Amino acid sequence: MSPELRLPEEQVAAWSDDAVLPVAVMIAAPADEHAADRLLWHVTGVVVGEQFASDERSGVCVRSGPAGKLFLWRGFRLRLHPAQAEDYALNLGGDRPEIFVISRFDPETGVEPLEVTVSLDQAQNLDSTELRSADEIVLSAPMPAEVGRWLEAFVTAHYQPRRKGKGRGKKRSKAIYDAEVGDWAGDGA
Repeated sequence: MSPELRLPEEQVAAWSDDAVLPVAVMIAAPADEHAADRLLWHVTGVVVGEQFASDERSGVCVRSGPAGKLFLWRGFRLRLHPAQAEDYALNLGGDRPEIFVISRFDPETGVEPLEVTVSLDQAQNLDSTELRSADEIVLSAPMPAEVGRWLEAFVTAHYQPRRKGKGRGKKRSKAIYDAEVGDWAGDGA
């Protein structure tokens, strides 16, 4: 169990740029005879803390047995951007907030994580003009409580819900209709 993550109020208030949190990803591999089946690989969890900070990504097998292997991948950082606060709020507001692990799958070597995010838009590659490569997959895991608290503080500091308009749409639509078809209510014929 990881220690509770608390951020000082002055740090939360000072966020004007990107926020970063070091994380590591635990990935389970199936038994060797099924290792080429990418559907059997999955993220078992994400752990948080400075002890996982690294400038280089590296994976190490932490458990091996007849049922498969468990790998710990270090060197990842969750990066939050104020412009994506609405996307983060949607993730937090869902039934099951998740962390997404964008990975590359090679039948010979297995799953290698490339990026960790809490943005569904980023995981689905919605902001890109190019489609995700066929050898890339997006895996997900439940969001750890400490990441949820960190993300909630960021969303609170940066997310402004959209305001509803005055509802002029009906008047505008009627005005357009009247201009195109004519206002026949005033004719006495």
